[in-house]
Amino acid sequence: MSGEPQDILQERDELGRYRRGFNPRITKRMRIAARLEELRREYFPAGGESVVDANRLKLAAQHYFTAETSQDAVVAQRATRCAEYLLSKLTQPSPPRPSAADQAALALELLLNKSSRDGV
Repeated sequence: MSGEPQDILQERDELGRYRRGFNPRITKRMRIAARLEELRREYFPAGGESVVDANRLKLAAQHYFTAETSQDAVVAQRATRCAEYLLSKLTQPSPPRPSAADQAALALELLLNKSSRDGV
């Protein structure tokens, strides 16, 4: 089929026909899932994405698939820009907060340093 790489997935036989159990819809879902996993590893390598971020990643993967398979340059560019817009809206996971014991140890260290400087 035009716009679809023939050598990446193994769902076709040697004549280029779909094997039993495979069809274009399954191929599309497999390629979107692969792109989604790639985006997830890129933007959230340690996990921690919210439900909204996961949905934005899925939509961006779908738009990238549309951009890759579209034969119209305007549609491809529009889909790419939409995917980039969705990816720009992702919230990066915040760094983990220090535990209460760490905060208490830091506070104690500050108090001890302050008292030693005062000459007590």
